[in-house]
Amino acid sequence: MELALDKVPLRIEILFLATVLGTLALLVLAVQAAAQRTGRDDVGLWTVRAAAGVAIWLAATGLVANTGVLLDFSLPPKVFFLLLVSVALTCSVAFSRVGSMLIAGIGPVGLVAFHFFRLPVEIFLHGMYEAGQVPVQMTYAGLNFDIFSGLTAPAMAWLIWRGKMQRIGLWGWNIFGLVLLANIVTIAILSMPTEFRIFMNEPANTFVSHIPYVWLPTVLVQAALLGHLLLFRWLWAHRGGEQA
Repeated sequence: MELALDKVPLRIEILFLATVLGTLALLVLAVQAAAQRTGRDDVGLWTVRAAAGVAIWLAATGLVANTGVLLDFSLPPKVFFLLLVSVALTCSVAFSRVGSMLIAGIGPVGLVAFHFFRLPVEIFLHGMYEAGQVPVQMTYAGLNFDIFSGLTAPAMAWLIWRGKMQRIGLWGWNIFGLVLLANIVTIAILSMPTEFRIFMNEPANTFVSHIPYVWLPTVLVQAALLGHLLLFRWLWAHRGGEQA
């Protein structure tokens, strides 16, 4: 079954692009707010750097996808390299000065509430499945349960804000959310037309090799990973207390 990305409903495309841009806007605003709350004198510079960084990453990954090189799934699949670079970049940001500033200036309420963006991501994937562009196992109709993180994020953030969430509960939620993220990434990889493919139903997962959908693994998945890593850093820095 061949992909026909030109047949993706406009509302699904708009939802995807709005989620990508909205998530990145939240990250830039979070850097700005964290810089202000931690008493930085160069708030504007931090904000400009964050905005420039996300813009460069969007452009770079989009250009790579636009060349068509990611459509080569022969060993080693080129999309794997892009995913590894994305994860390495996310980890470096999470444990950099920017990450330290975010956990100090945003705190657990904001770090948890941020994961609400995963709800529209799952709605988008289901819409792509209905349009025949995504295999069912990558949606909540199949084996993807990542929607749990998006649905529970607002309630978890509210409980933390009210001081009603035990620290062990926050540890559990963050670990479970990371497991769910790893689950869908694994399913997505095993649905690609490579020698490692396990899910043989059509369509194969190739849509992420096209622009703009390359921003699913390189932006949205990385945003979720960043959120989990920052929350782990906050929990470790504030270990010892009973409440989050």
